[in-house]
Amino acid sequence: MNYIENILALVLVLSVLVFVHEFGHFAVAKAFGFPVEVFSFGFGKRLFGFKRNGTDYRVSALPLGGYVRVIGLGPDESTLAEGTSVEAPAVGKRWQRGLILLAGPVMNFVLAIVLYAAVLAIGVKVPVYQLAPPLVQVVEKDSPGEQAGFLPGDLILSIDGHATPQWQDAEFIFAMNARERLDVLVARGSQRLHIPVTPKAESKYDMGQVGLEPGVPVEPRLQSVTAGDPADRAGLRPGDVILAVAGTPIRAFPQEVFPKFVSAVAAASPGPFEITYRRKDKVGTARISPRKDADGVWRVGAGVVADLEEVTQRFPLPRALVESWNRVRKDFRTTLSVIGRLFRGRASMRTMSGPIDIAKFSGAEARRGAVPLVALMAGISLQLGIFNLLPIPVLDGGHLFLLCLEGAARRDFSLRVKERILQVGFVLILALVSVILYNDLAKNLPARWWPF
Repeated sequence: MNYIENILALVLVLSVLVFVHEFGHFAVAKAFGFPVEVFSFGFGKRLFGFKRNGTDYRVSALPLGGYVRVIGLGPDESTLAEGTSVEAPAVGKRWQRGLILLAGPVMNFVLAIVLYAAVLAIGVKVPVYQLAPPLVQVVEKDSPGEQAGFLPGDLILSIDGHATPQWQDAEFIFAMNARERLDVLVARGSQRLHIPVTPKAESKYDMGQVGLEPGVPVEPRLQSVTAGDPADRAGLRPGDVILAVAGTPIRAFPQEVFPKFVSAVAAASPGPFEITYRRKDKVGTARISPRKDADGVWRVGAGVVADLEEVTQRFPLPRALVESWNRVRKDFRTTLSVIGRLFRGRASMRTMSGPIDIAKFSGAEARRGAVPLVALMAGISLQLGIFNLLPIPVLDGGHLFLLCLEGAARRDFSLRVKERILQVGFVLILALVSVILYNDLAKNLPARWWPF
């Protein structure tokens, strides 16, 4: 049932984001008097629609995307795929064509700001500890934090010059900078110390971890159990609260403590061991034999969440708009940094999410409620806007780059040249999509289904 909900949530999220993106192109093209031939939701075969003022408003067969075909703007991915490109004189001035191309990503940025502001004005639940100053209470053994010299009682003031007034600020920077050397300014009593630390890449999404925690006591609760995996065969079920692993009590932050404990116990003794759990008001035990993944990590096939005390964070609308702008600006800067590290080979492609991940996240947030789903949509809208600005042919950024080249040459390139450039872009995009889908499958399929 979750799979259907995930797909429906994915269609809803992408429908809104694609419509807003394409409406940006459409509105600016109409404002400049450019003839718009097609406004399509989806790609491929036309299913239904209507024509008005020379524009075919249609719904096409493949709903995960869309396009606006503006006559005189040059060939695009739709005409190239359909083989309908025709030589047509350019319409309008180059700066007008540039604004039409920019309008789609800009609308995604505006939508992200509006959605984040709406979420903050309505109120969003966040763990209480995330709003508190980042005072370190726990330094995990053998973690990058311990090796760097952090101690319980250290107060994190800034990371690489970026102020960290709350735990959520510090966690975000650490998570987004796996394998990057960071300069952390801490207050230790009356001293101010600069401690360099390199977050270790952990989890299937390659998030950075340093092992510095607020020490909030929680009980790990199983959120999901994969059918046929060790946890399922041992009789564990979603909702079970884990109390102990191999006789060692589990009551600490973060939720990663449980899988780390399992991996450590299994590495020392791969044979079956007991897990003590609480199901409703009854305590039980299960004997479990973890499996070793291809990456050498022992797993049981169970997703764990931490039941943390939460508070509703809510702002008046003017303040919500300011906070939303700050959030978008910070996320924009971080995304550009991650993209730069990807090109330099300093980050893993696993940090990128494709349709399977997005569907899973969308479904999970939809089940939590409308506000979490809207917050996720804001984040995806921002990423969509940034991605479309990359200077890759087929994307808006690629068209803008081509427009700049035409401006430098002081002439418009021929249809044949533009089509060849678009074809190169298609190959690049297909290669990127193939890698992302591969990682999507590797991250989400059970190991026994994954032959690679």
